[in-house]
Amino acid sequence: MRASDYLERKLQTTLTHHVEEIINREAQIVSFPIGHTVLWEGDTASYLYYIIKGAVRGYYIDRKGNDMTKCFCTENDFFSTEGFRTSAPATFTIECLESCKCLQLNHKSLQCIVNSDKSISDSIRCLFQAEVSKQEDRNKKLMLLNAEERYLVFCNDYPHLHKRIALKYIASYIGVHAASLSRIRKKVDKN
Repeated sequence: MRASDYLERKLQTTLTHHVEEIINREAQIVSFPIGHTVLWEGDTASYLYYIIKGAVRGYYIDRKGNDMTKCFCTENDFFSTEGFRTSAPATFTIECLESCKCLQLNHKSLQCIVNSDKSISDSIRCLFQAEVSKQEDRNKKLMLLNAEERYLVFCNDYPHLHKRIALKYIASYIGVHAASLSRIRKKVDKN
């Protein structure tokens, strides 16, 4: 499959021949091993990634040195979008939770595409709006739901993920300690 085919499917739009040429010339397929850090907090992101296979997480480090999971991305998701949106240093770190195969497109090429094609610009704007809505919904649930409800929401939102990644990452994502999540999982599995 060509790089442009992946993006055309994800963006649900037909790419112009000109845009296809740019994408197929500039994009690369890259692989990262499990545990690889794709982007460190404080570094400036130069690339946008589209996951063909694998899973990554974004996380913050608190003042005590604990990492707190901000987000997960899996197949057919983009990551490292913050750098494209802001051109500022990353506010969180991105690491591979599984071996990953990704489409890598530099921000400069992507900006050129967005500026030259209104349908792509509209599609990307819609993706960013959906991401903001998703984050707002997550914040609301973190504040209003109890730990068991947050775990059930996680399982519903990521049905393909809760058995693929370590419990400690799920726990930090839903705001509980791993031991508490272990008890919650046993209770949920029993019911």
